[in-house]
Amino acid sequence: MSEIRVNAERCDRCGACVAVCRSARVFELGDRAAEVVRPAECWACGHCVAVCPVDVVHHSEFPLQECPTIRSLPSYEELVMALRERRSLRVFSDEPVPRETVRQLVDVSRWAPSASNRQLVDWIALDDPAQIARLSAEVTKTQGALVPLLRNRLLRPFLYLALGRENVLEAVEAADDFERLAREHAAGADPIFYHAPVVLAAHVPQGADFGREDAVYAAYNLMLAAQGLGLGTCHIGYVNAALERNQRLERILGLPQGRRVEVVMALGYPGVEFRRALPRRRMNLTWSPSQ
Repeated sequence: MSEIRVNAERCDRCGACVAVCRSARVFELGDRAAEVVRPAECWACGHCVAVCPVDVVHHSEFPLQECPTIRSLPSYEELVMALRERRSLRVFSDEPVPRETVRQLVDVSRWAPSASNRQLVDWIALDDPAQIARLSAEVTKTQGALVPLLRNRLLRPFLYLALGRENVLEAVEAADDFERLAREHAAGADPIFYHAPVVLAAHVPQGADFGREDAVYAAYNLMLAAQGLGLGTCHIGYVNAALERNQRLERILGLPQGRRVEVVMALGYPGVEFRRALPRRRMNLTWSPSQ
């Protein structure tokens, strides 16, 4: 259990720690100062330390010397431009990515939000070209094995029952893509990771509630940070689809027992330069209930 205390002599009873700790309700406002009444309920989110205007909340998980003061944030315009400039990269240069840079990016990803602040996401990094090629080949083979099944009309009714009609029809349309992957791989290309020098996989404990969401948040933090270091990324959904049918992929990845992969991405220095930020479809916004 975390050690939490309030310096009652310096507390100004502003109530910020009480207000911000809405779910765990660790604090209550006493006659002289805020009081720690339910320390066992603490989520270790650190909000109490972050919000206190006079730095009187002491939390064993969040020493003040490790909690820098927030001085300035990017402007709205700067943030929007950074979001618009990020693009999925599928053309990588041959320049290797230093392992220290990968560690730096993984470190940034830990500041993404996570359900109940459980922080369950960990990463696997591959930078051995032979290992990445083996993983790419296995993914291509796994996806290609579906083509005969999807093209067999006699099996179609059984697939409808097992997977649902819409899912099967969508997979049938993807059969052409699976065949293309096989052709490109046979010709020496890497249609999965595009010869990226690094492959990253975010994984969480099996059975973790909201593990997928946590991994996606962490991955997007990493993607944006990578852009700031002159790197590019691409989320590779084919790997997740193949993992559902081929456990050999877990061994190639080196996935620890009891974990599941949620996000896989390619990482490297760009082989092309993006000069313009492009428009996107405007999302429909509906107020509910409508007025």
